[in-house]
Amino acid sequence: MRAYFFLLVLIFTFSLHGFAQDNLAAYKKAKTLIGYGNYADGMELMRPYMEQAKYGNLALYAQYHFGFAAFQNKQLELAKSVIEPLAVNKSWEKQDDARYLLALILFGEAKNLEALEEVSYIKNPEIFALSERASLNHLKNSSVSFLIANLSKFQSNRGYLIALRDQLEKQSIMSSDEKAVLQQLSSLDKSTTAQKSGTKNLQILEIAILLPFNYSGGTDVKTISQGNFILELYQGIDFGIKELISNGYKVNVKTFDTQRDNARLQKILLDDFLLKADVIIGPIYPEETEIVLQFSQENNIPFINPLSNLDDKIQGNDFAYLFRPAIASLSNGLMNYLKTNIQGKRLAIAYSGASRDEQLANKIVEESGSQGYKTVSKTLISPKNINQFFDNIQLDRDLLSKTDAVIILSDDPNIAQATFGYMESKNLQVPVIVMDSWLYFNFASYEMLETQNFVFLGNNSIDFSNANLESFRNGFNEEYGKFPSLNMHLGYELAYWIAQTISPAEGFDFRSNLNKNGFSQGKITYGFDFRDSNNNRYVPVLRLYNGKLEVN
Repeated sequence: MRAYFFLLVLIFTFSLHGFAQDNLAAYKKAKTLIGYGNYADGMELMRPYMEQAKYGNLALYAQYHFGFAAFQNKQLELAKSVIEPLAVNKSWEKQDDARYLLALILFGEAKNLEALEEVSYIKNPEIFALSERASLNHLKNSSVSFLIANLSKFQSNRGYLIALRDQLEKQSIMSSDEKAVLQQLSSLDKSTTAQKSGTKNLQILEIAILLPFNYSGGTDVKTISQGNFILELYQGIDFGIKELISNGYKVNVKTFDTQRDNARLQKILLDDFLLKADVIIGPIYPEETEIVLQFSQENNIPFINPLSNLDDKIQGNDFAYLFRPAIASLSNGLMNYLKTNIQGKRLAIAYSGASRDEQLANKIVEESGSQGYKTVSKTLISPKNINQFFDNIQLDRDLLSKTDAVIILSDDPNIAQATFGYMESKNLQVPVIVMDSWLYFNFASYEMLETQNFVFLGNNSIDFSNANLESFRNGFNEEYGKFPSLNMHLGYELAYWIAQTISPAEGFDFRSNLNKNGFSQGKITYGFDFRDSNNNRYVPVLRLYNGKLEVN
């Protein structure tokens, strides 16, 4: 894991004092671009603000953001040239942040000795703790001779000490001096790597919830509107946990509002509860996910993104999971349906500008092409041009159209509504495959969805024939005075899936238990298959028959 994801990315918290807001529009946009990983464009927008004669103290923050983006963009020399002056600027309040970033840059250049020296200058205890973790991550493959030779310089760096101990323990033959050092280090606890032994209560399932309730910039959970999708997810989780407790499960939960603020999130991760948690739910946004991924991997604590389908950030991480299917799993589920239900080989794909939809469209083109299918159209759509997409593939000619199956990848209700408007009364036989979210739009007519040959790609789909569903919906309505939304259903199912996977009775080895469980029936969904996978590989494809959903 890359330790720099624990960097104090104060991109969203640095001060903007003393400047008219109109003059800072590009500065704010640059920070946003950098926060979302668009480093090159962010750097270009940030560059003008680095001029100290014009922007004063703000220029120092701009230089930091620019250096951080250059580092993330693998431009290490450029990053170092910008950050080095900040690291020696004693008058700048964020000097320790600059020192930490400089240390990461030096680690990235394999200049471990210089990086460790930079770490030793850090005075802020929270930043120093992050630096210790980075030290361990970058030194875990260092030679014993290097680590012992420099031991006297870096004895205060616990990451350094643990790296040395771990390397010594791998050796079958040691000198007397090495044995003496190992004996001294043997009692060293693994707080830097989050060894939880001695702190875990094996009779209680402990869950940490890290969600950006105030994802729009607020700070008070009391002011969150009822339409907040994070709040809806949490209400479902909370309802499920309360129900589990009432049924005799021993569950302890602590919830944190990350506020979509990286600096706040890093402070949350210092809370003692996080180190003894059996599982972490959330966060969901990419910039926060990368930080928790680092913590999760170092501390051997399973981390679950409850909503995303994007697994590009978590691949190769043993403790990171998507609750929903990843892009590859969705594509596989769709291809299995096409091979067994569609005779033709022509596909027309429409996708929205959302990252998931774009990546899934590309994956389907790749997978279908390797299996002999032809993509006759792959179109970026919006509510305004969806009808043009249908006209281009001559869908109104039905079986004489240019395609054998239409695939629409979007959760946008406006795109769904425009599609329904086009399809109404056409009675097409060409299947139109859409995401299962279309089933939950309040303007969707099940009669029309059935007669117009809609097919639904499962994404942890709710099983409306499940006997548990009515009980959940009625119980939720009694508690909150309303029936649950889709995110509330998902939160409820997530709570039960976790309790079904790890518990005092089943043990707390998340990965092992998932493999042992194989396919498991959901509480209110069609089920899960996490065997040798970090995402739900079970992707049912659904159709309406006589008003009821059935798995094809």
